[in-house]
Amino acid sequence: SRRVAMHHRLSMGTIVSDVNIRIKFLTGGYLGSIEEYFISKLKIGDTFWFAGRSLELVKIKDMTAFVRKSSNKKGIIPSWMGGRMPLSSQLSAKLREKLDQVASLMEESTSGPKMKISRNLDVEVKALKPLFELQSQLSHIPLKSEFLIEKFNSRDGHHLFFYPFEGRLVHEGMASLFAFRISKIKRVNFSIAMNDYGFELLTDDKISLEEALANDLFSVENLLEDIQQSLNANEMARRRFRDIAHIAGLVFTGFPGKAMKSKHLQASTSLLFEVFSEYESDNVLVRQAYHEAMQFQLEEFRLREALQRIQNLRVVITDSERPTPFAFPILVDGLGREKFITETLEERVAKMSLMYQKS
Repeated sequence: SRRVAMHHRLSMGTIVSDVNIRIKFLTGGYLGSIEEYFISKLKIGDTFWFAGRSLELVKIKDMTAFVRKSSNKKGIIPSWMGGRMPLSSQLSAKLREKLDQVASLMEESTSGPKMKISRNLDVEVKALKPLFELQSQLSHIPLKSEFLIEKFNSRDGHHLFFYPFEGRLVHEGMASLFAFRISKIKRVNFSIAMNDYGFELLTDDKISLEEALANDLFSVENLLEDIQQSLNANEMARRRFRDIAHIAGLVFTGFPGKAMKSKHLQASTSLLFEVFSEYESDNVLVRQAYHEAMQFQLEEFRLREALQRIQNLRVVITDSERPTPFAFPILVDGLGREKFITETLEERVAKMSLMYQKS
């Protein structure tokens, strides 16, 4: 068939592009659009912040996420692919080495912790000397053999900061994993924020971190099962399957200048995904979709290695009265949680910075 041959030639290629999902109220009204990778991780009933509102995910149909307003002040902060340039495993290891070097140079004095300056120190480390000294004064600088966890309370709730120094993608999966495992001990809602150096779990209820650690918080047993329960792994795989079906030639994506709409393409590939999942559970393309969801969106391999590394470290838990220099950028990343904001982000960051100058 010349028609089938032409469709095949037009569909050849392995380059696929990311798409956005529309956010709409269940009762009508368009809020905007968000990148697919973020919304696909959410489970029905999850709360997230968008357009200054706390929203509950009701359902996802084709390329539209239907939501309703939520009174829950704790929700997930959206992130975009433009901000997802994570640290590599090599750079993460080098960063931990530098911190270990700084920690070994700290010494106590009458005016507080001071860092000794040596000739072999990098100019960047020397420039950050005041920050490291303040971090050591308020909390702790971890050695390579230590894992730092910080706690402090504010009007927002109870903050827990973890510092694996593994990069944003690993922290994204680790934060959801820890939140799920802690919630099995005590049912609480978490708000999550992260950067390349660590992540924050924020909750209204006080939780026993020591009990969570005693219940193998860092365990790699049942890791995939826990990840799949903490995130919407089925929806993530369904979205990845669209690209796999495209590359495999299972769907026709349209003629040049007249591409098939994303929602029609998603509907077609979702039907194929459901048929394969129900009648051929070991289908190689379905397995590939789940594998890519874990590998590319959460870096499951690096997450497993990070947990194995942390298991062999000494856990250091500090309790401070205010955010430390390590916690400050993560806290800024989560400022979008608040419902009604009259100040600009720059004004609020300046006000938070003033706390350090006054004390």
